[in-house]
Amino acid sequence: MTDVDALDDAIDEASPRLHAELFELLRLPSISTDPAHAADVRRTAEWLATRAGRAGLVTSVEETPGHPIVIARHTESADAPTLLVYGHYDVQPPEPLDAWRTPPFEPTVREGVLYGRGAADDKSQVFLQLAAAELARARGALPINLILLFEGEEEIGSPGLSEFVRERAAELRADHVLIADSMMYAPGQPSLILGMRGMAYFEIEVRTGEHDLHSGQYGGAVPNPASVLAAILASLHDAERRVTLDGFYDDVKAAPPELEAAWRALPFDEAMFRAGAGGARAGGEPGYTTTERLWVRPALDVNGLVSGYGGPGKKTVLPASALAKLSCRLVPDQDPVRVEAAMRAHVARLAPDDVTVTVRLLQANRPWREDPDAPLYRAAAGALEEVFGRAPVRVGHGGTLPIAPELRDALSAPVAVMGFALPGANMHAPNEWFPLDHVAKGMKTMIRLYAGLRSAARHNPIQ
Repeated sequence: MTDVDALDDAIDEASPRLHAELFELLRLPSISTDPAHAADVRRTAEWLATRAGRAGLVTSVEETPGHPIVIARHTESADAPTLLVYGHYDVQPPEPLDAWRTPPFEPTVREGVLYGRGAADDKSQVFLQLAAAELARARGALPINLILLFEGEEEIGSPGLSEFVRERAAELRADHVLIADSMMYAPGQPSLILGMRGMAYFEIEVRTGEHDLHSGQYGGAVPNPASVLAAILASLHDAERRVTLDGFYDDVKAAPPELEAAWRALPFDEAMFRAGAGGARAGGEPGYTTTERLWVRPALDVNGLVSGYGGPGKKTVLPASALAKLSCRLVPDQDPVRVEAAMRAHVARLAPDDVTVTVRLLQANRPWREDPDAPLYRAAAGALEEVFGRAPVRVGHGGTLPIAPELRDALSAPVAVMGFALPGANMHAPNEWFPLDHVAKGMKTMIRLYAGLRSAARHNPIQ
């Protein structure tokens, strides 16, 4: 029996105990957005710190202006590579409660699937990182320096994490960064995420006066802010659904041709996509597949519209104001600052003189993409293939993960995103779930990744 086989057996033997501990973690309602649960969030941080200490890791709970950060370390040697693993222990609110089959903070297993708030996002994935480090360390199979960094504010935008990482960059120095907060491409098909889109999020408000007006007394004699806003929004795309902001596509950087070819060859289940989209059909910018539209092409979408009367029946008013919320999903090398300037200029050209139009930038995050051949990706790919029996696909992601470029720049280290949840896991929704056997499979993947990174460092020492 090889050392790795013995470790696999140890993981399997420990699984009942580990599942019980994971259930303890899932019972803690660490809802970061609700001040009423601030004590629960702190209690969860302390639970993780205590658990990491029992695993033999050097642990601290670090204060921020908001919820605390937990750091746990294993130091192997000065010449060993260092891997920093990021995850988050806070969760989304569970509402609507009546949509849950079982209570959200009482973990339940049905047919090998673990249900509960945080099961997929991100407590199971945080816990398996702790458990993998514990079992590997106890058997002398943790040959690298390891830093586990778990925050409690991811679900509210990580307001304190960027500054914390920049200020503590010297002590968080790492050769590789792994973000343990994602999902596989499909059941049985692991994946590695090498890039995610950035974000520029806007409000556009059109206002004419202090209050709504009678449409009979004023209709046709004063401007209607809803109509003005509708015209502005309609102007943001052409007939082929391309964004019309000046220079919007100028900085778009294509993915390597071999990656694009591989993505076009990936199986795409139209029926599953439509089901996940609530019945909506795939569509968008011409000339690109759905995955390309999500992973390597930018997009501009209206996220919300508010104006006038929306209740039952009729109310003949002219609204005093109209408000739209818009998100621009950005790809390398688009700059949120340039996109903001283009948006402001576009709206200013279309705004009539008889209304007040205000553009507000609410969020700006850079896109991120890594080299798919970096040592971290090669080691992770080998580990995933050995555990799951299939080589992982290297994919992009349509969402935004602000901490990825922040970690890359602050620590000068490549970043990969790897997770073990599955599509359709109901993250942020009722009946969130995670395959229970993926706890062990995730641990087995990590112990192989430790060995792979150490082996790569011996063959290609980092200068």
